[in-house]
This record gives sequence, structure tokens and C-alpha cells, in this order.
Amino acid sequence: MSDETTFIGWHGISAKVPAEWSLAAVGGDRRSGYLRADYEQMPRLQVKWSRKHIDLEKKRQEYCKRLTVGKRRRPTGLEVSTSVKVISKRAKPKKDILTFAWRGAHCGMGLVWNCEVCSRAVIAQVGWPKEEEGRETAQAVLQSLDDHGIEGWDTWGVDGLVFLAPTEYELEGWKRMTRYLEVRLLRGDEKLKVARWGIVPLVLGERSVADWFEDAFGRRRDVRWAGEERQVKGHEGFAASGERRRLAGGVRTGLARALRRPPAVEFEAQVWHCPESNRLYMVEALHRGEGEALQGAVESVLCHRGA
Repeated sequence: MSDETTFIGWHGISAKVPAEWSLAAVGGDRRSGYLRADYEQMPRLQVKWSRKHIDLEKKRQEYCKRLTVGKRRRPTGLEVSTSVKVISKRAKPKKDILTFAWRGAHCGMGLVWNCEVCSRAVIAQVGWPKEEEGRETAQAVLQSLDDHGIEGWDTWGVDGLVFLAPTEYELEGWKRMTRYLEVRLLRGDEKLKVARWGIVPLVLGERSVADWFEDAFGRRRDVRWAGEERQVKGHEGFAASGERRRLAGGVRTGLARALRRPPAVEFEAQVWHCPESNRLYMVEALHRGEGEALQGAVESVLCHRGA
């Protein structure tokens, strides 16, 4: 593996991992769920979480037993230790932590904890093939693991598409296709979408970013907008702003106030072409108020190495 790293982030769970690791499986929600990242057809990082305080020693014993006794109660041949130093517990002062490790046909390290800050219980492990020197990588990944955001912002990260969003936003859905990836979040009727296109020449052709956006989204019926060419994150870009269309063709502001209707839901979008990564990025939002979610997401997107 190269020395490059990226972040995996999902429902407040985040970890810094080698760039080659890819999100392979996810399930559940913010209250309880599971994620797995693979490399070379082998699970590398696995994390389970729940909003339920657990008996750490009991859970560790159960987990270690599953490592040593396989299906049909046959020994797996793995040697398990609960005394190996996995991470520095001083770096996780608000968590009660127990750790474990194993070696044999494949090796790994893991931990279980209860978090005092977000009341989550987490079980996580990093594995690697016996012939690979994976100890330092496993320790670094588990050391970086956390189960809640910082100052009200969560890290979301899938296949190198990394950004921050307010903790109140929940996952609405996500889509991964050849040369395209998107993550959609929502908070009530407010929405945030972050998307990435690969191999930009095939997407833009001879068009500018502005022309591409007009062709792709100019006929949207859910929003009305106007836009302008603008530098975004130092790259050629385009910014659009407007509002979500109201039912029945719209309601005037004065009448809306008279009927005590909520203010209009505003629409914003920023799109840019990053030559360093040869990718096209877009962040769009439907929001009330100042629209801090869109700006925070745009500023935090890691569109190229060193961004």
C-alpha cells in the first residue's frame, strides 16, 4: 500500500485509513450500525456501534472466543491476547477501553469501548494477512477511530470523497457508480448533497463548468435559480442560488406571512473542476437560514492531495 491516507466517515463514525481501502458494506443508522472497509478482497476495518452501554469485559471475552472457536466449534488456530498494547488510552480520555489482538493464518487488533461523550458502545477491529506487516497500520487506524464529530460537525467519507456536515443531518441515501459518487443528507426539509464525477473530459467534453451545469440542471422543476461563473476552492467553478418552488406556482412573500407560512427554502449549489484529481465536484443544498451546511461542506471537501 502507498503512504496516502483518506477518511472513512459514516453516521459520526470516522477513521483515517490507507487510501486504497474502500467502503465495502454499511448498515443501520446513527443509533446502531456497522461498516466494513476492504482491501484486496479482505476485510480490513470493521466497526459496530450502538447507543447502549455494554459490559466491556464480557463483550471482549465473547469476541475473543469467536476468534478461537470457529464454525461447528472447531479451533481456528488463532492465538488471542488481551495484553498487547493496541492504542494509547491516554489519547481517548473520555472512553473506557479494552483491547485485544490475534495472530495465525491472519492477524489483527481490536478494541471495545463505551464513550462518555456520545454514549455509544463501539467494537472495532483491523485485520491483515499473516505475510503482511500490518501492525503499525492497524494501530494508526484504531488510534484515529472516533464515534462522534467535533464541535457539531461529522466527517463523512466514502472512497476518498470526504466532507463535513452538521451532526443533525442524517443519511438520506447514497449512490456509487462507475465514475460517479454521491452522498445525500437531510435535516427535516433541509437537504445536502455532495457528488463527484471522475474522468472529467468525458463529463464536460468541450463545455465549461458553467455550461455543463446549465445543460445538466437548467430544466429542474423543483427549484428556480440563477448563477455565475466563480472560482471555487481555487478552481474553475460555478455558483447557483435561488429557492425551492412552492406548490401551485408559488406564494408571494406578503401572502405567505399573512398565512403564517414558513419562509422559502433556499437553494444553493457550487460546482468546480479540480485538475489535480481530474474530477468534478458539486455540493448543493436546500436550507433555511444562512446555509452553513453548504459552505462547511464545500470548504471541507478534500478534492486533491494537499487541499
